Amino acid sequence: MKSSTLRKVQGVAVFLVFLALLITVYHFRGGKGQHSVDLKKPQSEFQKRNWLNKISFELSSGDLKASLDKMNQLLDSYSLRTDMRDIKGNYGVFVFSLEKSRLNALRNELSKIGSIGSELEVVDTSLVNTNVEIESANLASYEKDLAELDKIRVPSDAELRRKESLRDQIRRSQQKLDDLRRSDSFLVYVSLVPSGKQTSTIRSVGDMAIYYLTVLGFLFVTSILIYYGTRLLMYLLALMGFKGITGKGGMFSPYQYGGYSSYSGRYYSSKGYGRSSKRKVKRIYKDKATTPREGEEKPEE
Repeated sequence: MKSSTLRKVQGVAVFLVFLALLITVYHFRGGKGQHSVDLKKPQSEFQKRNWLNKISFELSSGDLKASLDKMNQLLDSYSLRTDMRDIKGNYGVFVFSLEKSRLNALRNELSKIGSIGSELEVVDTSLVNTNVEIESANLASYEKDLAELDKIRVPSDAELRRKESLRDQIRRSQQKLDDLRRSDSFLVYVSLVPSGKQTSTIRSVGDMAIYYLTVLGFLFVTSILIYYGTRLLMYLLALMGFKGITGKGGMFSPYQYGGYSSYSGRYYSSKGYGRSSKRKVKRIYKDKATTPREGEEKPEE
């Protein structure tokens, strides 16, 4: 009985060890470790921003905390307006506007903060073939046509569609004018992440070992709680009169306290002991004598 229980415990322990290993591998396989950084969302937001001149810098630093402090100071000195300052434990993202004439100076300062891994400058091509004067004239024309349509008391369906189209054109022209008036500035995106030196192989293995031991301990504690919780639940159900829930000899079956007494009861009953047992008595009946005894008359035939 003890060897069977020991084998069950060993089997569960081996299963939990391998399960913790699989969870750890899955966690670190896709770069989900402590130092991984996902910058897709801020990059997408920056790309959607309407601006004539945009530029992005991707920086890495061996001393992230010191670099983030320097980046905050640089922002206060160079930015015209700060749109994003997102600083986390393992990265920093900054989006701000900058005077066009100070771009080279900013690039030099960024190279002192960290290593520039990528630099990308983008020009909005929809604004290349226009200028403030052209867009101002277009805006005035759209507003005049819309005012003429607004004078119609009962417009037709075609006139209603034309009014909606003019409103869209007015919004786009106003946006273009705002972008063109900012043509002497840049919209700057800077991301700052740890360099590869910080996430060395030794540290990565250490992080994986700590994570593995944490998961393994959690699984062992959970399995113990589930085991004894199930035992308690089965015991309570048995007290309430539910039978046949646990299988005979199963993992969660309670100890059969009455097992020995049932066996002994059957043993003693078979031997004829106990109150309720009755010893069988075999009675032998002899036939009566067919010959008359002395002094008795022989019956007449």
